[in-house]
Order: sequence, then structure tokens, then C-alpha cells
Amino acid sequence: MSLAEGVLVICYGNPLRGDDGAGWRAAELLVEDPRALRARVIAVHQLTPELAEDVSRASLLVLVDASEEPGIPGSVSTRPLKAEPVSGSAFSHHVDPARLLKLSETLFGQSPRGVQVTIRALDLEPGTALSSPVGDAMATLVDAVIDAMDEHRLLHA
Repeated sequence: MSLAEGVLVICYGNPLRGDDGAGWRAAELLVEDPRALRARVIAVHQLTPELAEDVSRASLLVLVDASEEPGIPGSVSTRPLKAEPVSGSAFSHHVDPARLLKLSETLFGQSPRGVQVTIRALDLEPGTALSSPVGDAMATLVDAVIDAMDEHRLLHA
């Protein structure tokens, strides 16, 4: 498997709650983007323990989601992820990004480098449309995912 084939992009959120569907829209755009041709891109409603096996097979995990953190709606940020010790119930129906990496490591003996790419949400009310700031920033969100993939390839060239 080439390094590019080891890239797993998981886009998540609820496409029926306005800007929370940005992850799903990003997945649609990434699947069509030739720069992400060899990456595996999937869209899910939430991160679950069942994803740990897929994560363990990747050399890079990029998680894409909308964020409710304070900030300018439509702004995009990227941050590295680290596997964090699992406290409480390790096997719930939903896990956060750090727990997903830790589950991959614990259950399958390895976890990839992880990067979280988020876009600041404006509207999380029921509906399928993205707000104007988030919709206008989708190309920036996709570019941030591609940048993370390119950086990873350069580090491992």
C-alpha cells in the first residue's frame, strides 16, 4: 500500500442540522477532488468505536467537522491529534477524536498520525442548507484537508 492510499479522511456531523452538515459536504467535495484521489474518504454521523479498525490501517487520519467553538463563522482551523488515555466507558456509541486514536492503538496495536480540521459553524438549527459563511468557506476547508495530506506525504517522502 502506498502512503497516499493510507490516508483516511473521516468527515462527520449531522447533514440535517445546518452547518453541522459541513463534514458531509466536505466529503462530497473531496471525493470529486483529484488532489484527494487516492485517499479513502467517508462520511459518518458521529465517531464510533467501530471506526478504530479502519483508523489502525491508516498512515494519516484527517477528521473533518463543524465546530461550535467561539470564532468567526466559516473560519477553518487545523490541529494535530494525539491518542489520549480512555477514561470512563471506553465503548460507548460515540467517541471523541483522541479516544478514537487510543482505541485504534489499544485494540489493533497502532494508530496513525491524526489531524483535526474544523470549520466554525453559524447555524446548527434543523435544515439541510449551510449558512452563507460556511458554504462560502467549503473550498478553504477542502484545501486545509489537502494541505494536511500534502504535509504528511512530504514528511514521509
